[in-house]
Amino acid sequence: MSKESYLIPRRSFLRGVGAALALPSLEIMSPALSYGKTAPAKKALRTAVLFKGAGVNPSSWDITGATETEFTLSKILSPLEKNKKDIVILRNIDTDQRANGGHPHVTVTFMTGQLRKSRLIQRHSFDQVIADHVGRETPIKSLALRSDMYLDGNDPSENFISFDAEGKPLPVEDKPEILFNRLFKGFHNGEFRKRTTSVLDEVKDSYAAIVRKASSQDKQVLEQYLQSIRDVERDIEKFKTQNNPTREARLKEIRPIPPANNIGDRTSAMLELMALAFWTDMTRVCTLMMAHTESRSTFEFLGINDELHMLSHFVRTRNRSSGLSGYDKINHWYIQQFGRFIDRLKSLKDNDGTVFDNSAILFGSGIKHGDYHSVSDLPLVLAGGGGGKILPGRYVEYPNVPNGNLHLKLMEIMGVEREQYGNSTGVLTGISEKANLAPRYVDDGTWKVVKETGNKIVLKGMLKISVKADDLNLYLIQLSNKEQLEIRPSFGNVHNLRLDACVGSVVELEGEFNVKDGRKIITKVSHCRRL
Repeated sequence: MSKESYLIPRRSFLRGVGAALALPSLEIMSPALSYGKTAPAKKALRTAVLFKGAGVNPSSWDITGATETEFTLSKILSPLEKNKKDIVILRNIDTDQRANGGHPHVTVTFMTGQLRKSRLIQRHSFDQVIADHVGRETPIKSLALRSDMYLDGNDPSENFISFDAEGKPLPVEDKPEILFNRLFKGFHNGEFRKRTTSVLDEVKDSYAAIVRKASSQDKQVLEQYLQSIRDVERDIEKFKTQNNPTREARLKEIRPIPPANNIGDRTSAMLELMALAFWTDMTRVCTLMMAHTESRSTFEFLGINDELHMLSHFVRTRNRSSGLSGYDKINHWYIQQFGRFIDRLKSLKDNDGTVFDNSAILFGSGIKHGDYHSVSDLPLVLAGGGGGKILPGRYVEYPNVPNGNLHLKLMEIMGVEREQYGNSTGVLTGISEKANLAPRYVDDGTWKVVKETGNKIVLKGMLKISVKADDLNLYLIQLSNKEQLEIRPSFGNVHNLRLDACVGSVVELEGEFNVKDGRKIITKVSHCRRL
C-alpha cells in the first residue's frame, strides 16, 4: 500500500451521529509535508483581538529607560515576564485625536481608526476586512465574543468591536457554553441537543478509524485534542446552575435568563475556546471584548467589589474602597489572562510549529489614562509569530503614528493588501523587522522657561505624568537643566484642555503658577501644544 493511501483531507472531521469535530493538523493529512512529491501546505494564519476597555494607570503601564531589545516590564505588564520573547510592546500609537476625553468613540476608533458614524452603523472594522478575505476557508468566517456582560443601552456603538462591510455590528456570543455547542456540538439541532451529552461518545468510531492510520506522534496529538475537549466540557459544566432543589423549583416559575457568571471563569473559558477554534481551524479570525469601555463588572474573586469603570476614574473617585491599587490589580489580572492565552497557543502543535507561531494577537485598550480618556499612546501589546512575519521580543517606541498603520500591518500579515485604511498614513514598520528608530526626542538644551510675567509662565519641555495612590493628579515638565516643574491643575482643566494626550512629548506650555517653599508650581494650564 502506498504512503498516499494513508492520507486524509486537511478539512477532516471526526463524525458521529449528528456530530462533527474539526481535527487539528496531523502528519497524515494531505498535502503531507514529509513527502517530497507534494507541495507544502499554505500556512493557516490566525488573528485575534483582545479588547480590554477602561484604560490603565499610565504610571503602572509605561516602560521607561528602555531600548528596543533591552527593557524591563512595568508593574501591570510583569505577568508577561516569561513571555518577553513572545511579544512586541508598542508605544505612541494613537487613534483619531477628536475621540479624546470620553467613551463614545473609543471602542470604534480602536478597530477602525475613525470616529463612529452613528450609534448603530460604523465603518468596516479591520478584523472583518481580514475575515472577508480568509473566512471562506473555514467553517466559521469569524467569531465575535465578549466575556464582560455589561451593555450600554444609551450608546450601542460601545457594545461591539466587529463591524461588517455595511457597518453593522456582528452578533456577539457571551456564553461559553453556547459557543462550545456551536463549535463542537451541533447545538442548532434540537434533537441532537436532547440526546447528546458528550461529543466524544458520538465520534468514537471515526476516531478509531483515524487512529489506525495515525503515526505515534499523531496519536499523541489526537489524545491531547480529545482531552482538551473533555476539559472544556468539564469547565462548561461549572456555568450550569449548581444542584439546589429550592433554586431549581424557583427557576421553573420564572422566565429563564442568562446566568450571572463570574467574569474570571467566563474570560478563561472564552480564551480556551478561541484557542481550540484556532487549533481545529474552525475559524481564523476572532475578537474578544474582555472588558467593556464602561464596564460595570466587579471582581470579587480578586477581593475587589468596586466596578471597573468607577475605579478607572481614579482621579475623581479617589474615595473608592479598592482605590488605585484595585484598578491596577484588575489590569494586572487581565495581562495574566493574556499571558495564559499565549502559553495555550504555544502548547498546540500546528503544521510547522505551534498555533502561536502562526498567529497575530493584539491586546489593548481604546484609551490610555482611565480617567482622562486620552487616545494617544494606546496601551498595546502584539504577540505571536504571524507565520514568520512578526519579530517578537521587542519594545518599539514610535514617533506618534495612527493606529490605522497597525491595522494595515495586521491585514498584510493575514494576506490582505490595502494602501489605506481608516486614519492610516502607511503600513506600520518595525513589526516584521527591527525598527531601529532613533530616540523620539533629544534634549537640545532648549527645554526651559521661555517667558515669565507675574504669575504667568511659558515653557518648553518634556511633559510627564506621575500617578501615586496619595498623589493622583500630578504632571511634570522636564527642563534641560534637569529641573522638573510640578503641574497641579484641576481635573476640569486637564480634561478640557486634553492635556494628558500630550504626555511623553516635548510641548510648548502656557499657564499660571504659585510659589510654594521656593518652588514654582503650575496650577492652571491655558495652552499646551505637542512639538
